[in-house]
Amino acid sequence: MQDADFRDTLLICFADLLGSDTPSEPKYQQMLADMTQRHANAEGYIHASSALHLTEAIRKMLAVARKATTPTRETTDLCLAVISDLPTLAGKMEDPEEHIYSLMRTSCTTLWECYSVLPAERQQALFERILQEYAKPVYLDLDLDNALLSLLKDWAQRDTKRQRACLHQLEQLLKTVEQDHWRKNYLLEQTNSLLSFWKA
Repeated sequence: MQDADFRDTLLICFADLLGSDTPSEPKYQQMLADMTQRHANAEGYIHASSALHLTEAIRKMLAVARKATTPTRETTDLCLAVISDLPTLAGKMEDPEEHIYSLMRTSCTTLWECYSVLPAERQQALFERILQEYAKPVYLDLDLDNALLSLLKDWAQRDTKRQRACLHQLEQLLKTVEQDHWRKNYLLEQTNSLLSFWKA
C-alpha cells in the first residue's frame, strides 16, 4: 500500500490470476499515466532526478514482464503501452541520460522475444500494431523509429505481403516530410536497408 510502483509491478506478475480475457494495454496505459503524474511537478513537468526514478520504475516493470512466469499477453500489452506512451513522456520529461531510448529498445527487444511463442494470428496482430505505431511521424521526429523498424524488418523477412506493407508505410512517411531533405534521405536509406536485408 505504501509503494505504488511496487504495487503496479505485482499486478503485472500475478495478472493471470485475475482471470480476465480483456486486453490489458488500456490498464497499463492508465498505470503509466498515474506513474508519470506521481513524478511530475505542479506544472506537469518531470525534472531529471524525478525522470530517473520514473524510468527506473518502468524498467522494473519491463523486467518483471520479461520473466518466464509472466503471461505473454501481459508482457506484450505492457510493452505496447510503454511504446505508445514514450512520445508523450518525451514531451514532458528532462532526459539528459536518454532514458526514453533505452525504454524503447527494451520494449522492442521484449516484444521480439515474445513473438516466436505467439500463435500465427497474434503474430500478425502484433506486426500490424507495430506498423501502425511506426506510421506515426512523432517516432521519426524523436528518433525512436529505428527500434520499431528493426522489428518490422525481421518479422517481414519471409513474408512478401508484410514487406509490401512496410514499403507502403515508408512511402507514406516520405510524403509527410515534404521539403525536409535530411528526413527524406534518412527514409530513403531505411527503405534501401530493408530491401537489401530482405534480398539477402
